Amino acid sequence: MKNTFFLKSNAILIIFLAFFLVPKTNISANAKSSLSTAADGKLVYGKYGCTASKYRNGSYEYIPKGSFVVSAGGKYTYNGFEEPSKGTYTVAESGAINFKGGYLDGGEAMPIDRPNKFFLVFPTIPDNRWTCGLVEE
Repeated sequence: MKNTFFLKSNAILIIFLAFFLVPKTNISANAKSSLSTAADGKLVYGKYGCTASKYRNGSYEYIPKGSFVVSAGGKYTYNGFEEPSKGTYTVAESGAINFKGGYLDGGEAMPIDRPNKFFLVFPTIPDNRWTCGLVEE
């Protein structure tokens, strides 16, 4: 019984550390400067890298899932396949990105507690949800 509690406590600590203390990588200098301005709720155009996480054998694995690029004019490109998949998007008042067409069709990226970070869900998603964040403008 004691070992089970110890293992669960360690798992919670690992999750906390992985989520809050893992350094943000691949963010260009320009993207870093715009992170603070994105807190006003406006979408920052650029490339968003996505990952899925799976709990396996007592630890979390982070699996890259490609990226999508949002550009002015309401167009996006998903770069997770050999051939890019293109569609359109709109931004709701809440800051959520709603995708139409392409691989992310019917999907929604909801903003989370950090600027330029989203939880992405869409009908064909194999991993429940992805976490996506700005990697370059």
